[in-house]
Amino acid sequence: MMNRTDFLKSLGLGAGGLILPTNSLINTQSVKIYDNYIRGGMHYDFKKIKDSIKEGDEVQLVREPTNMYDSFAVQVNRGEERLGYLAAYENIVLANMIDAGAGLRAYVSQKDLNRSAQEWLAIEVFAELVIATQKLIDSVFANNRADDAPDVYRLGEV
Repeated sequence: MMNRTDFLKSLGLGAGGLILPTNSLINTQSVKIYDNYIRGGMHYDFKKIKDSIKEGDEVQLVREPTNMYDSFAVQVNRGEERLGYLAAYENIVLANMIDAGAGLRAYVSQKDLNRSAQEWLAIEVFAELVIATQKLIDSVFANNRADDAPDVYRLGEV
């Protein structure tokens, strides 16, 4: 009997977005797409967990499309604890990526309680970039129109 996770993986899907099958034509590379301070830490749970959170800890990005102040609001949470939000002036792209199901990973990049409250905690966000291998670049795809290239997938060459 197949569990849900194995079933989703067999379809090429996962909880964090698309899971690509391994083959010799594509690779993935983690790319940092954001690094900045979170806002509102003094109003949420950060104060009660400030001693236990450290640089490198993974945090979750949670969309809040019904937020009355910002329809692109993105919470930054650690488990059930809300640490704050991404700044409203720079959250639109990440909100749209989350809404589209992009697999993003976020980590604490800086914790400094000696700074002003708006700079206590910074996070960095990574996305997976799909890149072609040299084999794909050198393949028949590079020298033919799509309709003229042989269907290597169906021929079993992938």
